[in-house]
Amino acid sequence: MQELVIPFMKLDILICTYNERIAQVPAMLLPFRPDISYIVSMQYTEKRFLRQIPEELQTRRDVKLLFLEGIGLSRNRNHALQAATADVALIADDDCRYTADYFDRILSVFEAHPEVDIAQFMLHTATHDPIKPYPSRACPYENRPKGLYPSSMELAFRVGRLKNRILFNEHFGLGTKILICGEEEVWLHDASQAGFSVWFFPYYIVDAPYESTGKRAYTDKGVMRAKGAVNYHLFGASAWLRMVKFALIGACQHKASFFLLLFQSWYGIIYYLKHCRTHENTVVGRSE
Repeated sequence: MQELVIPFMKLDILICTYNERIAQVPAMLLPFRPDISYIVSMQYTEKRFLRQIPEELQTRRDVKLLFLEGIGLSRNRNHALQAATADVALIADDDCRYTADYFDRILSVFEAHPEVDIAQFMLHTATHDPIKPYPSRACPYENRPKGLYPSSMELAFRVGRLKNRILFNEHFGLGTKILICGEEEVWLHDASQAGFSVWFFPYYIVDAPYESTGKRAYTDKGVMRAKGAVNYHLFGASAWLRMVKFALIGACQHKASFFLLLFQSWYGIIYYLKHCRTHENTVVGRSE
């Protein structure tokens, strides 16, 4: 294992929350330290939820509160990202839990690897560990093993390099009507295609509950549609045949109807081609 490098950088924790879930955020906060700040972006549908903000979030000097009316997790992530000012930012949900060692590890990796723009780490859960085929060694995004899809809570990035250059595609993610997941895969792919250096590092950096969207691909129509759209975004026209294979496997394993899986995943592709193929989230490539 690589030795920890003493961090001299600062880290923003970008916490996205929604309505009454703001009450969960104080449980995420660690004792104050000067190199860590929390940016809490509270999305709300009615102003009455603003009265539920815990006092601790309003009084701590290391917490910055943001407010965004409406719905859409990717929209909320972009809102938090635009407020980041530290050297590195970590994407977070309101049910994440951290330790000081986790924060030290993130900063240490970015200190030791100045060439890396985005780092994917490991998510620890109490019931499913490991949750993915995490490799034992660091590897670039282009050489990642099959099945190493990103979860938002695993991702950290250099603020100065990505801010105002690449954002989450707001057609994907919770709160949308059609493509309810897949925003992390699209964001990471867009970043890599734009020339940003993306690496995986085999270190746990967050404790959180975990629900695999892969398992819901055979039960949730929104996930089926997102799978088709994400595949088209990543692989182009071959996604049509990839979704035929997906539907065949699901039907042969008696997980769902072949026609249901094919129709919904192809519907996702068609929606993507109409609404998402060109979008304003990917701004420009990496600057030298």
